[in-house]
Amino acid sequence: MMILIPFLALLKISRRLTDAPEFRGLAALEVAMIMVGAIFYHNVEQWSWLDSVYFCVVTLATVGYGDFAPTTTWGRLFAIPYIILGVAMLGVFIQIAGRTALEELQEHEQRRLLKEQAKRDTEAEKKKNGT
Repeated sequence: MMILIPFLALLKISRRLTDAPEFRGLAALEVAMIMVGAIFYHNVEQWSWLDSVYFCVVTLATVGYGDFAPTTTWGRLFAIPYIILGVAMLGVFIQIAGRTALEELQEHEQRRLLKEQAKRDTEAEKKKNGT
């Protein structure tokens, strides 16, 4: 059961993330970036659709396996702002996810403290009433 606790916490955080308008906007922007990049690389580099999407995802995620790289001048010129935007969007995502995780932890701690206080109040009431 203890193994499941971190996964349950991550599930709560991911649910909360999907409710955040800024996260939904960022996700839509990511999808648009992948689509634009895939169309561009499919036409300019003559890659398959799968290879184009794969390259865009790997690039925007800053993984960069190196198995695909633009070879044309236009492909390389497009890659420069594409990579910069991808890194910036990753930074924004990390900031949103971190803030959301922190808020979830703070609310969890607040609920725990309120529960402890209620328990102490109940025990004090029982002592006061002699039960």
